[in-house]
Amino acid sequence: MRILDLSRVLAGPFATMVLAELGAEVVKVEPPWGDETRLYTPIVDGVSTYFYSINRGKRSIAIDMKNERGREILDRLVRWADVLIHNYRDGVAERLGLGYDRVREVNPRIVYCVIRGYSPGTSLAKKPAYDLIIQAYSGIMMATGREGEEPTRVGFAIADIFTGLYAAITILDALRRNRRPTKIEVSLMDSMIYSMSYLVYSALHAGIEPGRHGSGHPSIVPYRAYPTRDGRWIAVAAANDNLFERLCRALGLEHLLEDPRCRHNPDRVENREYVDHEIGERISRLSLEEALEKLSDAGVPAAPVNKVVEMVRSGYLEEAGALGRDLEGRTYVKPPMRIDGERIYTQLSPPRLSQHYREILAMLGYDDEEVDMLVECGAVIPSPDS
Repeated sequence: MRILDLSRVLAGPFATMVLAELGAEVVKVEPPWGDETRLYTPIVDGVSTYFYSINRGKRSIAIDMKNERGREILDRLVRWADVLIHNYRDGVAERLGLGYDRVREVNPRIVYCVIRGYSPGTSLAKKPAYDLIIQAYSGIMMATGREGEEPTRVGFAIADIFTGLYAAITILDALRRNRRPTKIEVSLMDSMIYSMSYLVYSALHAGIEPGRHGSGHPSIVPYRAYPTRDGRWIAVAAANDNLFERLCRALGLEHLLEDPRCRHNPDRVENREYVDHEIGERISRLSLEEALEKLSDAGVPAAPVNKVVEMVRSGYLEEAGALGRDLEGRTYVKPPMRIDGERIYTQLSPPRLSQHYREILAMLGYDDEEVDMLVECGAVIPSPDS
């Protein structure tokens, strides 16, 4: 599978990295100044950790797409590719000669994937879209955090990541069914709304706003984090009546089992504040270790609320075989999929800007003299390391 990646920032690069992990050959075409995420901090040993996290397994070439010879290179890449993916705004791809109609003339077997901010034809279609903006428009920021507090952004770019996954899934489906040419469009807004699942359906069918419950759940009680005596937090998921009974017996709260306000989950949701107060007051007397031991012994799902650094240092990644080293010796997290018990992954480091320009141009049929000419006329920007 040959992927021509003309996307930038996050959703598209994440989709193409997933495909690279699955074995695809990915050529990342960048503007002369490079994908802007190369400059996102923190930068360690000259490499942005942000860029590193979404661009492993690719080869890079920097092309001036406004240069006539640069556009000729793009045409050769289009003929080479099985899949083209980009996230240009409306009209930009067409001006660059990369609109769907022209691309399928150049390559009648192309799978053409566009990542957009919003669905075409909508009132928002021409508006710029970043993950923060999508979280605001979609309602997820008002379903996150606590009542009375400022709107809360989910802590990572959730709309971009989900959009990238949906794009990769749909590309694979098009290739499996051999539907070529085909045009795929995936928008951040629609991906976010689809992923909000039951929150949207509560509003759609019952007119119910999910509410803002902090670490809690709009439909399950108790299902949240509680503070412990030593200043830590423990997450507790007593997601059914059986687990609630175990929780109460483990914490010495048997009186709640006789309380009609706690009999079944709908009763507990209706009386959320009372239930959370009773459980929270008891847990606040225990250290995190004591609370974890009691609930674990009772078979109640519970976990410490870790910081990301604590999770990374917990040993789980090593136990799961989730850490690898790329060919330059940097540590990375392997993808979560296992096939026949083995994790799939690529060891190719994320590329330096235009690192592979000679290799890619040779693959397209250019000889050394032609490559030098393309560099001289500004169609291709050589790697700063070359």
